Amino acid sequence: MKKLIAVLFVFILMAGLTNAQSKMQLGVGGFVGMPMGTFGDVTSLGFGGAVQGEYELGDKMVGTFTTGYLIFSGKEETIAGLTVKYGDWSVIPLMVGTKYYFADDFYGAVQAGLNMVSYTVPSQTFFGFTTPETTVSSSEFGYAVGVGYGMGAVDLFAKYGSFGTNATYVGLTALYKFGL
Repeated sequence: MKKLIAVLFVFILMAGLTNAQSKMQLGVGGFVGMPMGTFGDVTSLGFGGAVQGEYELGDKMVGTFTTGYLIFSGKEETIAGLTVKYGDWSVIPLMVGTKYYFADDFYGAVQAGLNMVSYTVPSQTFFGFTTPETTVSSSEFGYAVGVGYGMGAVDLFAKYGSFGTNATYVGLTALYKFGL
């Protein structure tokens, strides 16, 4: 968490040193995502918080840095009379990207970056034997592609993305933005 705060602080500081603060915005909000494919077979709807820094690069182009904390809960499945609980996924994305405005408020966006992913396998009991809870962590490449619409201080971004191999989702991020 300290690394995440340090990266965000450095991004804001560097952008502020350009002496163009009116071109900067910070957005804070929430995320909801529906897992897709095999990832959707083992997890439920995901939720989380998001923070996005934006810097105006040109007339219709905006650079972004996005981070947050996302959680996808594991599903339960009964196989041959045994209930199996799939693990929970936690993700801290560190994504850089670009927004291109096609119209005043409508834009397309791409993001790519590093995702710190943790997968927690819950403790389970089978035939009187209990397995311990285990957490596996990794850093994975991720991306997101989508469209958004800005309504003054509120920004809605619908996207298709990934935060690891076979971990894809369709999501919606809603941000409240303010100038820095």
